[in-house]
Amino acid sequence: MNRLRFLAWSLSLFLAILPFHSAFAESEVEELRREVRELRQTVRQLSEAVKEQNQRLETLTGDAPPRAPAATVAEPAASETKKPEPVAAASSQDPEIQGLLDQVNQAPAPPGANSRSIGLWRYPTPGGTAAKLLPDIGVFGSFVGAYFSEDPTFETGHDPARTGFTLQEIELALQSAIDPYVRADVFLAFHEDGVELEEGYMTTLGAGLPRGLQFKGGKFLLPFGRQNPKHLHSWAFVDNNLVNRYLLGPEGLGELGVEASYLFPIPSFLQIQGTFTNGDNETSFGGERKEDFLYSTRLSGSVDLTENLTLLAGASAAFGFNSTGPGNKTDLFGGDLLLRWKPSARTGITWQTEYILRRMQFPGILESDGGLYSYVDWQFFKRWHAGLRYDQMGIPEGVIPTEYRISPALTFEPTEFSRIRLQYEYDKAANVDGVHAAMFQFQFTMGTHAAHHF
Repeated sequence: MNRLRFLAWSLSLFLAILPFHSAFAESEVEELRREVRELRQTVRQLSEAVKEQNQRLETLTGDAPPRAPAATVAEPAASETKKPEPVAAASSQDPEIQGLLDQVNQAPAPPGANSRSIGLWRYPTPGGTAAKLLPDIGVFGSFVGAYFSEDPTFETGHDPARTGFTLQEIELALQSAIDPYVRADVFLAFHEDGVELEEGYMTTLGAGLPRGLQFKGGKFLLPFGRQNPKHLHSWAFVDNNLVNRYLLGPEGLGELGVEASYLFPIPSFLQIQGTFTNGDNETSFGGERKEDFLYSTRLSGSVDLTENLTLLAGASAAFGFNSTGPGNKTDLFGGDLLLRWKPSARTGITWQTEYILRRMQFPGILESDGGLYSYVDWQFFKRWHAGLRYDQMGIPEGVIPTEYRISPALTFEPTEFSRIRLQYEYDKAANVDGVHAAMFQFQFTMGTHAAHHF
């Protein structure tokens, strides 16, 4: 009897609660539908905003893909923007909710996914069609504040030329593969007194050529020794060494012509290079006849002595005509050696030495002169380098008198994009008082930064 009474009481309680439960469920569904309507309106507004931004970007870049429907926007490349995960299907079969879920799963790409902006300027990022047409762009700047006990009276090229401040160079680098066969490299140098083409050449990429064979054409720094092919921002010291400046020129040995190189197919690095150029260099060449060309060659190789120790050696030669008289020749010979010990990314020691000999023909006489430099660069912390360089001219003494120079330097690199260097120099030429100099250099890099020559 008690059990029947309990069942009757439970049934009456359930029947009493049922209307409230139904009302609550209907209220919950209505609230959900209201939220769905609001979300749908928000999605429409966002889609319209994305469409408008994409149209503006297409107008600015000239890269106009086929127009997408108003509710969707073309997705960026997978490498650029992570695609949103699909929203799980709801248990409800309400068509209004299902329509919202379909729109969310087809979410448009976020505004600017294929572009970036600097202030009001928007530009395409890698992956877009417009970005593929742009070359790699880099800017390298070098400024120096210097003190000289006696200011230089000769042409110094990139080297600081006075007590005070000097803009050594602002270099603009444009580099890109043209097609599977060639790439192009252009380097413009901005100085205090103008702009010049430092290098501009095309290089084959190997397609259609025997393995190891490569050609280059245009204006380029000749592969003579280790220092000459390097640009200012990759030098180990503030200024150039004496022998390169006196025998190859203040701006280096750069010529218009062609180069062929061959990398031998052996386990170690062994390469031979040869150039055929105009011979316009005024320091050691500059012949005035139309057949006064310049020919150069270089053989270089390297071997790993141990896991952390590498030896590189090279021999260079150049043959041409000078401006002292019709048919007067100039011959250059050079040898270089580099030993690098690199036990870790934080420490290492590099020792580099180079010697250059010049034989220059004058009317009725043949003069020989030469010189060398040798330096040690010690990386004692990850961002700190200490260097010491010794230069000497007059080995043998010829047109250029004997001169020697000692240059200690301390370099701090906050990041790979900036460098601060402090350098002292004592320069002593024959029959002239020694010159003391102190230089403080700041360098920076913007944009794409290609690897330096090893």
